[in-house]
Amino acid sequence: MDNIQKLVSDIEKIKKHYRAEHGNNYDGEKVCEQIKDLFTKTNRTVSSLANSFADYWNDTYIRTSMDIKNEPSDDNINRLAALQGILDGEPEDTDILTDEDWQNLCETVNAEAEDIPIETLNSLMTIFLDKKAF
Repeated sequence: MDNIQKLVSDIEKIKKHYRAEHGNNYDGEKVCEQIKDLFTKTNRTVSSLANSFADYWNDTYIRTSMDIKNEPSDDNINRLAALQGILDGEPEDTDILTDEDWQNLCETVNAEAEDIPIETLNSLMTIFLDKKAF
């Protein structure tokens, strides 16, 4: 199981456990906060960047959702999985991200460049260059 599959599996576990612990009173906002924490912890070597990516995901897709109480939707799980792919240097399954997403993520990486290990930064910049996110 790769990082993306593990992330998606862990997200489903969070959702399931939240429902079980709260008598089926599901709160998508609280679940997404737990998912953000998971995403940051999963990416410890770039935790600040991962936290920024998770905040971007939450601000852009979760907080603007018309059905926030039932988030994350499958599409929003796939968006977070795409962000994991970027951090892993495996951007193959990122079609769900928009050009605006790519530009915003690139700006985030640029802003945090000094705190990112050089190998990771080079990988990220190559990905953004390929996606014409500059």
